[in-house]
Amino acid sequence: MKRMNYWGKPVALLVFLVSPVGGLEATGAVMTPTTSAPSSVATESISSREKSDFDLAQGLMGQCRAAGNSIFVYSERSTVNPIRALQPNEQVKLAEESGRAGWIAISSPISGFVQAKDLKPCSNAGGNSEEVSRPSPGRCRRVVYDGSEGVAIRERPDQNAPRISGVFFGDSVTLANPPQFRLDSEGREWVRIVAPAAGWMSNGFPSTGDINLRACI
Repeated sequence: MKRMNYWGKPVALLVFLVSPVGGLEATGAVMTPTTSAPSSVATESISSREKSDFDLAQGLMGQCRAAGNSIFVYSERSTVNPIRALQPNEQVKLAEESGRAGWIAISSPISGFVQAKDLKPCSNAGGNSEEVSRPSPGRCRRVVYDGSEGVAIRERPDQNAPRISGVFFGDSVTLANPPQFRLDSEGREWVRIVAPAAGWMSNGFPSTGDINLRACI
């Protein structure tokens, strides 16, 4: 006799065996059915997760971001070699789809790497703005150093280079195109300008917040 229940309960089977002495013996076995998710469901779950991860990494290439404060651009994903400074709210263009180890590449206003935590969405587009072609708001900078001696404009990015001219608090200057910055051995940032005179002037020490120039409003 065989008794089966197909509604998820144990299935009982009676099996008749011939014993060595010529009789019949009945043995019973209880089998409990197991259930598993259809392979199509598992595959769909994995595919959905992979698609989600893929979507999160898309769309960064060419996007606009702005510096949250005075920060540096570095030649690699390390703070060892800064190559120029960014002013607060100065815009950059992202140069890769996703960051790595807290860093992300940029291609404008200079090629290099910045720490992702120091960036914020560009105010004019909520983080999905058009590509950046120049620093915002242009190449105009306003002198904020208020010392009576002003800031010298020199032939080279060097404190000992010949003085060409000078600017004072409230004056505006125009950065070279493309902007050029240099850091000297003391950590002082030099910026090349084309007006009111062509040359180099000190922008102070951006790493400590002590700067001579701010973006024109």
